[in-house]
Amino acid sequence: MKNFKGILHDGHEYIAPPTAIPERIERRASESQSARAIAAATTARLARLQSITAALSNTVTQDAVAHSVLHEAIIALECDAGVVVVTNEAQQKLTLLREAGTLDMLMRSFENEQPDSLPGPYAETVEKGVAIYLESFEEMLMRYPGFRTVSKPDSRGAWIFLPLAIEGHAVGALAFGFARPRKFTVLDRDFADTVSRYCAQAMDRVRLRVAAAAALAEAGEARLMAEEANNAKTVFLRAMSHELRTPLNAISGYTEILEMGLRGPVSSAQATDLGRIKRAAAYLLRLISDVLTVAKLEGARPLRLASIAMKPILAEVEGLCALQAKAKRITLTVTPPEHDLAVAADAERLQQILLNLITNAIKFTDAGGTVKLTCKANAKMVDVRVTDSGVGIMAADVNRVFEPFVQIDRHLTSDTQQGVGLGLSISRELARAMLGDLTLQSIEGVGSAFTLTLPIASAASLGLSTER
Repeated sequence: MKNFKGILHDGHEYIAPPTAIPERIERRASESQSARAIAAATTARLARLQSITAALSNTVTQDAVAHSVLHEAIIALECDAGVVVVTNEAQQKLTLLREAGTLDMLMRSFENEQPDSLPGPYAETVEKGVAIYLESFEEMLMRYPGFRTVSKPDSRGAWIFLPLAIEGHAVGALAFGFARPRKFTVLDRDFADTVSRYCAQAMDRVRLRVAAAAALAEAGEARLMAEEANNAKTVFLRAMSHELRTPLNAISGYTEILEMGLRGPVSSAQATDLGRIKRAAAYLLRLISDVLTVAKLEGARPLRLASIAMKPILAEVEGLCALQAKAKRITLTVTPPEHDLAVAADAERLQQILLNLITNAIKFTDAGGTVKLTCKANAKMVDVRVTDSGVGIMAADVNRVFEPFVQIDRHLTSDTQQGVGLGLSISRELARAMLGDLTLQSIEGVGSAFTLTLPIASAASLGLSTER
């Protein structure tokens, strides 16, 4: 036989004996076949992972997740059994979610509590969050001597136990059993780890989806109950307000008849008492009006937004409040805007807000004090500012004055002047409903300044179309 020349990596020639050539060819052929087998296995498992991903994207329950994972993984790993177990709410016990194939005693050991001195594979997997690969029955007994009473013929030959971890915390385990001993390759381990990660992520998505659906359902039910309760309250307030107005109007009417002497002469003491009755009735009517206003607002009466000229409405409000200010010897000054200004507002509601602000200012200002109203344009908004030299409000109470049924410094007003603390709350809600706001600046002992902000009248603020 003839010798064959070859070239070494360093460039030198060498002489190969004739028998070495077939051996090299056979070795290379074997390596090529092994590489092709690994490539084929890798391709097959990638296809399985894609199938698992596609199946998990459509699952809506954790049981469906476990079923899809076990079905695809058992085929890819060529094993004989698989199981998914999860922790209960107390994180103290594992419960079966799904199984496939026949489970041996080791795979079913999650059903029995193991002593701390002899933990089983599930406890180690869940508590430590590590994957466990047992390649033979003997290796299993060495690692878990607590299972030495298990019969080898009745057991699997190899096992894989994998944690189902969510944000680093194991919430269950995924296990596979093999009929015969198995040397787990890097490819096997990478595939199993990936499958357990996909399974945990899918189960977490399902959990979050279920929790979100439950929260939405609970919120919807709570909203319906709140709406029903609110509607019932509104109906009650409307009915009671109207029912109470009738006898109060009668009391006021008969009091006036008695004051006029139509039923006979009235003494001075009797006239004083009748005056008290009349004032008390008027006070109750004011309270009822406030409550009825709240009921109307909660009944969602639509606002009738229109372009409202400020000069006329300010003049009207000044006329309505002038006598009240004069009676208390308070100087009321209303300064109209320099130029014609119009706001987008409901005329009735705007007047209601302005009257409330001015009458409140007069109420809490001592005799000889001042109440001023100014109106200025500011960019796209109009600021109507009502300032007084009254008692002012403590900084801690500034925000509270807008809360319903809250009255600050009740001792500063007489009983017949007091309301139920709804005026400012209603005024701010009305202002915001008209896309504006009502704010307060106050210094105790110096005075207060309420600013009503409303949008300047325009096609946009009135909700009108600009198309022609």
